[in-house]
Amino acid sequence: MPGIQTLSRLFRRYYLHGKSGNIKKLLVIADEEHLDMLDELMLKNKWGVQVVYIITDSPVVKMMFPQHSRIYPLKVNIKSLLRYDIVDEIVCCASSLSDEFLHELVKISRQYGVSLLLQPDQKHANIPVSGLIDVADYYFYVMETNPGRRASFVFKSMIEMIFALAALLLLLPLLAWIALIIKITSQGPAFFKQQRVGLRGRKFYIYKFRTMVADAEKQQSALTIYNESDGPAFKIANDPRITRFGRILRKTGIDEIPQLFNVMKGEMSLIGPRPMLPDEVSAQEEWQLKRLCIKPGITCTWQIQPQRNKVPFVRWMQLDCQYIENWSFRTDVRIFCRTIKTVLLARGL
Repeated sequence: MPGIQTLSRLFRRYYLHGKSGNIKKLLVIADEEHLDMLDELMLKNKWGVQVVYIITDSPVVKMMFPQHSRIYPLKVNIKSLLRYDIVDEIVCCASSLSDEFLHELVKISRQYGVSLLLQPDQKHANIPVSGLIDVADYYFYVMETNPGRRASFVFKSMIEMIFALAALLLLLPLLAWIALIIKITSQGPAFFKQQRVGLRGRKFYIYKFRTMVADAEKQQSALTIYNESDGPAFKIANDPRITRFGRILRKTGIDEIPQLFNVMKGEMSLIGPRPMLPDEVSAQEEWQLKRLCIKPGITCTWQIQPQRNKVPFVRWMQLDCQYIENWSFRTDVRIFCRTIKTVLLARGL
């Protein structure tokens, strides 16, 4: 039914990419034989997509889109483009790509968790496509490299949004009391917000109950020598900036509850890789960036590990990638139940 398809498309645009990031970002590989297709994809307001890069060796394509500042030749380092910019999908609007080039695209797509879209008339005998999708009224075969496109994952996202709304309404009196206690026991705001990196590198502000002194971020540079993490993340088991009540909130995980607002805004999921700071993401290795291919979560596999702050950074990244590659409802239910157990037994630190 057209009505159901329209609602589904709107939900994907709003919720799966977040309120502030509902424009899907495309890297398009094009030639002069498909100028009409590229021309249609350039209509951002019509289709809810944005062509951020055009990759081509065709002088005709370059001449037809002189206003586009990000046109690069086929030999460009696509990995570098994906690492330092937001790209959701690689779309092939070209029919003359070599097998070697296509296989390299497959490797890159798998490494970064970016969907690869191929034309139906394109050679893709050895590429594991999962079905047809339409973009700007053109059909493409899609190679999925993350669970984000699966109907079951879309259903998960819808359930999470409904759960977040219900939980916020139910917990509103508790949240008010916690905010009041924070204000009474320490100087500063009850809530803490900080910029983090979400889906495919989109920036957003995460919300938490404040568990540290008000100027905690200013004090961090002086505490760098005590960092216990073996990676770019900053972790101290007995962080002196944590307030007395804040320690209770952290041990129970209650400080994370305001992130339900992030779930409602479409910036986060209930379950998914924890969002990291921009500087931490910039310092990550290439293989670790696959964790950005789905929205970050309030809880994850790392979050439920015994003494999680002692888990090596590389192992933490491996757990996130394994979650993405082996995602299922059963996995989410298991993580959710173990998170509840962690909260009840106050094993958060």
